[in-house]
Amino acid sequence: MSLASKQIATQHLVLTAIGKNKTGLVSELTGLISQCNCNVLDSKMAIFGSEFTMIMLLAGENSALLELEVKLPQLAVQLNLLTMMKRTAKHEELARPQYLVQIEGPDQTGTIKKLTSYLAKNQIDIASLKSNTLFKDGLEWQSADINIDLPESVSPEDLKSGLETECALLNMNCIISPITINQKQ
Repeated sequence: MSLASKQIATQHLVLTAIGKNKTGLVSELTGLISQCNCNVLDSKMAIFGSEFTMIMLLAGENSALLELEVKLPQLAVQLNLLTMMKRTAKHEELARPQYLVQIEGPDQTGTIKKLTSYLAKNQIDIASLKSNTLFKDGLEWQSADINIDLPESVSPEDLKSGLETECALLNMNCIISPITINQKQ
């Protein structure tokens, strides 16, 4: 039997969880992941209101992921978490330039929708989006960081011009800069 036929293919699983925040949730979840011989490739965790939220990309052999898929629901009940799992393919990095779009200005309903619609209309993929609202000088102030993959059909100059126009219509400030390898999230 050749070495190639002995290799077991790594598979991937997206895991999401949400529930009342309490100390130890990450430890419990990553403990089960490790016990099942799965590896965390990527993860994002945050607290929204009083809710813990998490999304992870996991890798492992089929049997390891199956074990996790069987054991996770029981742990989720014990921890009072809502969980969802979905098999997926590993994300392949695109060889396209990436840019960080930073916006800020007075908070108003629909800002993110309008900006993401502009990006979609121009076939610009969003790699990640992080937004928040805070108080600044007594006003609700919105900021967002949007990592985008720029297609060949859109020049950096057209991106900058188009987004600055969209942001001006929304009374938002906009900064667009290339992402270096060290900045990728």
